[in-house]
Amino acid sequence: MPKLVAASLPLRWLSWLPLLVFVLPVLAVNLAWWISTEAEAIPACIPYLHGCASISAAGRGEPAIFMFRGAMIANAVLTMLFWTLAAVWLGLLSVPGSLRLRAMTWLGIGGSLFLIVYVVYLGTSGEGYRLMRRYGINCYFGLSYLAQLILAGYVSRHGESWGLSRRLSRAMLTSCVLLLLMGLASVPAKEWALDRKALSNILEWNLSLLLGGFYGLCQLAFRKTALRVDVRISPVSDQSPAP
Repeated sequence: MPKLVAASLPLRWLSWLPLLVFVLPVLAVNLAWWISTEAEAIPACIPYLHGCASISAAGRGEPAIFMFRGAMIANAVLTMLFWTLAAVWLGLLSVPGSLRLRAMTWLGIGGSLFLIVYVVYLGTSGEGYRLMRRYGINCYFGLSYLAQLILAGYVSRHGESWGLSRRLSRAMLTSCVLLLLMGLASVPAKEWALDRKALSNILEWNLSLLLGGFYGLCQLAFRKTALRVDVRISPVSDQSPAP
């Protein structure tokens, strides 16, 4: 029977994947905002502070939608790869709890799939399409947050034994706590705020930035643990000596 010889292949370039997952959507949404303001499709302001337009409004008009849709679909694919890699990374660090690892991976992948649903239906008209966009973006945020919470929990419990600083572990947990608090605060704030639409837009821009920032923190964790991925190569024949 042929055997597979295990070899450890250093893939340090993969440690830059989470940084790309953070930077790509930030560039995409801000470039879409700039293109749309230049085309006078939306008002000019600082959306993170003034909330004059939503991310959807910035990205759904032409010509911004072509860049925005392509960049966000690419980001969704990269994010799915990230969550797969994160599970491998935790497995190589001998993290217990295979069920939680699977849950983390599929929550992250599921969130990315819902992001694709949102982007595909962005710019379309009709009540059914509007519902698809709403469910797509809400499920993207919710599932991605749960995946991040599981990963932050692992790093918080085991990070020091991996050589990660306590500051990094706390930063990842703080990011998750802030996301939760902002999400909870948005419910009563939208009811009591004088300008509900503007507040909703402000929360949307900042929540997306904070959700992406978590991946930037993951990049630091990947680099500090010198990410290595085990691969199996080289079939070797196992021939028994002739009697």
